[in-house]
Parts: sequence; structure tokens; C-alpha cells
Amino acid sequence: MKKIIKSLINRSNMLRKFWNVYRYLRGHASVVSSIHSVSFDGWNMATGTRTPWANGGGDALSRSFSTTDCELKALVRERKIILTQFNQQNVLPELDALTWRHYIVYWSVVYAVTYAKSDNQNLAEFGVCDGLTAFYAASALATHASENSTFYLYDAWEGMRSDLLTETEKSSAGSYAYLDVKNTQRNLASLVELKPVFNKGYIPEVFDIADNPDALIWFHIDLNSATPTISVLQKFWDRLVVHGVVLFDDFGWPGYEDTQHEIEAWIKDRECNLLRLPTGQALLFKLR
Repeated sequence: MKKIIKSLINRSNMLRKFWNVYRYLRGHASVVSSIHSVSFDGWNMATGTRTPWANGGGDALSRSFSTTDCELKALVRERKIILTQFNQQNVLPELDALTWRHYIVYWSVVYAVTYAKSDNQNLAEFGVCDGLTAFYAASALATHASENSTFYLYDAWEGMRSDLLTETEKSSAGSYAYLDVKNTQRNLASLVELKPVFNKGYIPEVFDIADNPDALIWFHIDLNSATPTISVLQKFWDRLVVHGVVLFDDFGWPGYEDTQHEIEAWIKDRECNLLRLPTGQALLFKLR
């Protein structure tokens, strides 16, 4: 009987494929199990492990992140925070899909507060949009840092300029023209104790007129373009204290290869460690 079945399988490509799939799954029970135990699904990524924020968080950092996450979603639900970057009928599902990204924002700030020793635990964000990631970063700072901190926020709050884009990025010209700095300021109004500084203008020109920090423990680059990203690194790397952190948002996503290649070339001769993340983000740790 076994010989007959084997003969039938060998004669049929379709049966052979089903047989191979069956053998693979039988020998990899964890694959079958994980299909039925996905704990996170979003941003083109699914994970089957327990998330740090599951059941409200298992440690102090995760619990404080979970509290921040719930607070933000409540403010969005009550229309006290308006996220113009999303379809207003689908905002909360979009935020759920971004939870891993926001956890990394929060975690990286807490890491910087803990290990990057500085009298002024300042943060900066380049590419603020509606203030979504800034909300998580500022909340982490307010919860875990001293009172002697300032958050520096840089954005054009206008459409992207073609002359600041590489050839492969030109299709993004004009993107984000809908942004309004006043909306971002309203969204971050609850974080006034961090003395947020809003520097409006295009990078790098804005650096000449902005209120720039002398020292930073953390900064986030979310500019969707390679040239301004390198301009930020050139301007602020020396102001980042030892063990400080740079978080890149657009590192691993298709369409942002220029940004990745420029960053990799720029850090090549610098003392730092780069951690690539499955969210498309990357963390850069300054060693000396």
C-alpha cells in the first residue's frame, strides 16, 4: 500500500507539493502553533512572542509605556489629539499597528536617560509631523528623567522640497504639505513641563536660525530623505553625549535605501554600534 501511495505522489506534482508541506509542518510543530498564537500584527510584521506591554506590562518600563499608550489613544478618541497623517475613520487601528514602533521610541529614551550621563537630559526630534512619536518620547522623559530637560522639535511643517531629495526620492516632493505646526503644538500641550522648543524650517537651513541644544542624550530622525538625515548627524553627533542614542525611523523600509546607505557610510569610521530592527527602525548607540 505504501508503495502505491508513493507511486501516486511521485506522478503528481500537486500531490508531491502537499506531501512536502505536510512533512515540513509535522516536523515543525512550532510553525503550526505560531500561526494560531500571533500576539502582534502590524506594520508588515507579526510576532508570536509575548509583547512587553501584554496585560499592562511586566516591568516598570513596560507598565509606564502601556500607561502612555492608553493615554494617547484616549486623547485621540476624545479628539484632543488630532493625527492628520491618518484616515480619521481608522486612527485607532493604525495606532495599534504601530505599537512596536512606539515601544522602541519609549524604550530608547529610557535607555538614554539611564546610561547617557548629562546635566541636561535633552531630546530632539527631526521630522515631528503631528507629534505622535514625540508624545511617547516626551512621556518617557517626563516619567524617568530629571526636571532639567528640554525637547527640541524640528520640522518644516510644509511639503518636502525637491532640491533636498535624491533622484530616487523625488516622488516624495510636496508630501506632508497638510501639516500645521499649531496642530502639533496643541497635540503636545500636555507636555509643557518639558519646555518643548518648536523650530520651524527646512533642514539644514533651519539650524542657522533655530534654538539649538548644546548637548543631547537622544534624538530621533524621521525625515524620509537621505540628505537632511546626514545634515542632522553632521550637526548634532558631537553634541550627543557618550552612550547617547540616535533612533532612525526610515532605515530598513523599501524606498529608503538611499537613507540606509548614507547612514552606513557616515558611521563607518565612528565609534558606535548600529542595531537594525524588524520594524524598519535602527538604533545607533554612541560608544565614545
